[in-house]
Amino acid sequence: MSGASEASPGRWARLTGLLVGEEDALGLALVRLLACATVAAHVGRFAATGAARFALLHRDRGGMSDAHGWLEPLGGAEPWMITLLCVVTCLAAILGAVGLFTRAALVVTWLGLRVISSLNPEAHGSYDGLLVDTLFILMLSGAGRALSLDAWRSGAPALAARWPRVLLVAQLGLLYLGSGLHKGSSGWVPGGDASALWYILQQPTWSRLGALPLALYPLTQVATTLVWFFEVLAPLFVVAVWLRESAPRGRALAALRRGLEGVRFVEVYLAFGLAMHVGIEAMMEVGPFCFASLALYPAALAPARLRAWLERAAGWWRAVGARRQGESS
Repeated sequence: MSGASEASPGRWARLTGLLVGEEDALGLALVRLLACATVAAHVGRFAATGAARFALLHRDRGGMSDAHGWLEPLGGAEPWMITLLCVVTCLAAILGAVGLFTRAALVVTWLGLRVISSLNPEAHGSYDGLLVDTLFILMLSGAGRALSLDAWRSGAPALAARWPRVLLVAQLGLLYLGSGLHKGSSGWVPGGDASALWYILQQPTWSRLGALPLALYPLTQVATTLVWFFEVLAPLFVVAVWLRESAPRGRALAALRRGLEGVRFVEVYLAFGLAMHVGIEAMMEVGPFCFASLALYPAALAPARLRAWLERAAGWWRAVGARRQGESS
């Protein structure tokens, strides 16, 4: 009994150390930059095209909404209020992206997007909910302590608590797992005809490509099956990230960690996800969903590994530039 009671505090200490310990804020900062840039572009386009004033206004004010959402206590949405709400949200998102008054900017961006998405359930998508959840975590984090004007002004060490990044990884896993579980039809699940992407790409409201030739049908079947497996493997991805950043005790967990690291599961999973979202964005009209999803990807890599990747990429880019300069001279 005493051995079990001594082991339990050790496991608890390792768990709390993983969550509450501090680390380089680079990963959180990249998520902040990408998420806020996505919100700014999304809301800015929504307002600039005039779609916001039409979609968010109540029917009794000439719009198409049946609800006043979070603006009901203020007497309901007026046209000027919709415009002001979009402008403030867009400006706050820009401030959040550059990291000026970061926490306040994130709070205003979260609140503005939450209010906008409450006005008409028919005029927002899953990406709005994803961005709202991401911003909520970011505004409680130290995401402004790196890659920001605030960090440049303060000169403080770029350290932040680890738990928000861990929570963002869990959110990414839940996003994909939930999507995979919703695809419980013969068009998606292996054993069926794997026709889902084929029919999606025939829909004029979704496809950017127009009607596809029948010869591409087998290729869409392969892509459909790969996407489904990718999504239902999301829990294993979250476990792989956790095992990589912890020191698992026990033979089973240690063996699982070695196996996942041996095939570079985290990198392969992220690379497939990146290719999938680029393909979706190229072939389908899905709003900012791809960018809202990809904004979470930097959280999946430990900051030291992420910084090493960025330094190697910068070195490669400098080498390419030097080679081109040498050839031109």
